[in-house]
Amino acid sequence: MKRLFLLLLILISFLSKGQVSFFEGVWQGIIINNGQKTEQGKAIWFEFIRDSDTKLKGESRIETPFSQYYAIKLVKANVNKKQLSFEEVMFGNKKNSGRAYWCLLKGELTYNDSTGYLSGDYYSTSCRSSGKIILFRSKYQMSKTDTVSLYHSWLNTFVSDLKRGWPAYYVRDEQMRNFEFHPVYFDHDKDILRPEYQNYLSNMVKIVNSHTDLRIKIIGHTNSIGSDAYNIDLSKRRANAVKDYLLSLGLREDQVVIEYRGERDPALSNATPKGKKLNRRVDFEFI
Repeated sequence: MKRLFLLLLILISFLSKGQVSFFEGVWQGIIINNGQKTEQGKAIWFEFIRDSDTKLKGESRIETPFSQYYAIKLVKANVNKKQLSFEEVMFGNKKNSGRAYWCLLKGELTYNDSTGYLSGDYYSTSCRSSGKIILFRSKYQMSKTDTVSLYHSWLNTFVSDLKRGWPAYYVRDEQMRNFEFHPVYFDHDKDILRPEYQNYLSNMVKIVNSHTDLRIKIIGHTNSIGSDAYNIDLSKRRANAVKDYLLSLGLREDQVVIEYRGERDPALSNATPKGKKLNRRVDFEFI
C-alpha cells in the first residue's frame, strides 16, 4: 500500500512538472485594452522559467509599437493544467512617454490546443486598466535591454492573422504537414467537378491561405481511352475545373499552378475497368 501511494505521488509530481515545463520559454503577442481595436494593441512578451512543480517565474516586456517606449517587469505565475495565472510584481527597466505610464498587471491565461494561442483577460493592480492578452510561442529571445522593436512587422502580421481567424504559425505548419492529399475523380470523358469533393477542397484552401509562401499544384490525368491529343486536352480541362473552384473559394491566381499529363502518368494499369476509373483524376501537391 505504501509503495502504491509512493508511486502515485511520483506520478502526480511528474505530471505537475510537465504542466509547468509546457509554459517555459518565451511567449509573445498582443495586449489590448478594453475599448481598443485589435490593431491598437501593444506588443507584449513573457519569459518563464520553472520555480517549482506548479510555479513559474520570469519577466514580461511591453512595448508601444513604432516608438521608443517600453517596460520590463518581474512576473510570477501559477500553473494548473493548461491554465496560467500570472502577476507582475515589480518594475525593472522602463521608458515612459510624457503622456502615459506603465501599469503592473495580473491575469488568467488559457492555452488552446486548436489555435496554439495562450490567451485570457488581465487587469491592473496599480492603475485603472483591463483587457485581453493573446500570446504564441516565440522563436526568439525576449530583449532585456532598451532596444525596442521599432518596426514591429511581426505584430502587424499577428493582428492580420487574428482578424482572419488563423491559428498560430506552428499549428498551421502542423496542419500543412499532416494534410492528407487524395485524388479528385471524374466521370468518364467528363471535366465536371463532383460535389462530394467540395469540403475536401475547401479545407485545402484554408491550408494554402494560412501560409503566405505556399502554393498548390493541380495535376490533371485521364485514362487511355481516346487519342493522346484528346486526353491532354481533357486532363487540362479537369485541372482547370478544380482550379476555378479553388479560386471561387478565395485562392489567388498566383497561388495555383496546373499541370496536365493526359494518360501518361497512370495511377493503375488501364487494362482493367478499376484502373481506368482511378486514372480519371486530379492530383495535388504543395509547392
